[in-house]
Amino acid sequence: MNRKSVRIAAATAMAAISLGVAIPAANAVEAHRNTASVSTLAISEAQLAALKAANPRSATNGEASISAAELAALTAAANAGEGQQMFGGKLDAIIALLKKSPGLFKGAVNAAKKGANSFKDWVDGLSDWNPVKWAIKALPGEAMVELVRYLSGM
Repeated sequence: MNRKSVRIAAATAMAAISLGVAIPAANAVEAHRNTASVSTLAISEAQLAALKAANPRSATNGEASISAAELAALTAAANAGEGQQMFGGKLDAIIALLKKSPGLFKGAVNAAKKGANSFKDWVDGLSDWNPVKWAIKALPGEAMVELVRYLSGM
């Protein structure tokens, strides 16, 4: 082995080690952030109004119609379905979660009828305090495609 081969092998090994450590750590941080944003939410109507005002897309994506009681119900439903039906391709829990808020359901259907990219933009436009956003983002890619198909057929 010459000197160049040793340096290439060392650089490759270091890249593999750093990616092997960095990627799981980044995924753990993201999973913790998503779980925390969905599970720790108990706010008043005034706080909710301030959160809605902070997101300029709340008026168009269906969040404007959510009340604090409805948000608490959405959060409880998202937490109850987490790890059970939502993952693994079963969409019943996500659809039931969307149907708990008629405004969100209507916004989701309208976005899905415009296509997958429009639906993704709609989900990204939901506020970080919205448990529906994190429940949908947690879906695997194939389940997301099935959700868009279902909603676009409504």
